[in-house]
Amino acid sequence: MIDGIAHAVEAVATKWVQGHFARFAVEIKNMTGATRDAYLKVREQISKPEETGIDLTDNLKAATKDSNAEDARDLPTFADHLYSDNKGRFPAKLNDWETTVIETELKRPSFVAWYRNPSRSAPSALRIAYEDDAGKWGSLQVDFIIISRRDDGTLAASIVDPHGDHLADAKAKLRGLAGYAEKFGHRYIRIDSIVKAADGRLRSLDLLDAKVRDAVRKFEGGKVSRIYESSYASDYR
Repeated sequence: MIDGIAHAVEAVATKWVQGHFARFAVEIKNMTGATRDAYLKVREQISKPEETGIDLTDNLKAATKDSNAEDARDLPTFADHLYSDNKGRFPAKLNDWETTVIETELKRPSFVAWYRNPSRSAPSALRIAYEDDAGKWGSLQVDFIIISRRDDGTLAASIVDPHGDHLADAKAKLRGLAGYAEKFGHRYIRIDSIVKAADGRLRSLDLLDAKVRDAVRKFEGGKVSRIYESSYASDYR
């Protein structure tokens, strides 16, 4: 109840936890199942975001039917997902412009595979921290991770995120993604945030571009679509 006490306790606890995670990092990575999940939950309780890895499962269960359709119709399937059936297909419920993005990526000469990032905060998801206007931290799960082959034969990943701009936290999430690109952009080929404009075009922000990130940080408008309509964005192709 005394000013500063809770903050001081939290700071000491955070430092203690961070130290132990660093000391036992290899041992924790070698754990599996519920034991490893328990450590991940502790890491996620730290007051400020901590860097973690993505824990991909050996197998993935995916819905093959559209549960929202009256006739429970089959979901469309796509090629070259990291998790595929014995025909090399993966079922996914995508809206029209998400479908356009995946079809566009599949046609690129450098394309190797793609991953539909889980929409919920889970160990198998790439989770990017963002801070809202109230100072609270949230988790952004980008839509797609694209695996490409460079001209030297090596593989690398890109974040391609077609997200709606109509939600109240759209600006905070975009700033969070820009901050992530600032810190971890060297690990990726591309980090593109994509929005469908009013005229139907897909517009993309290249968040590996420092000038674009700066424009995102300084943007104060109420509707984030304005920045996608500006010269900082380009048509997604």
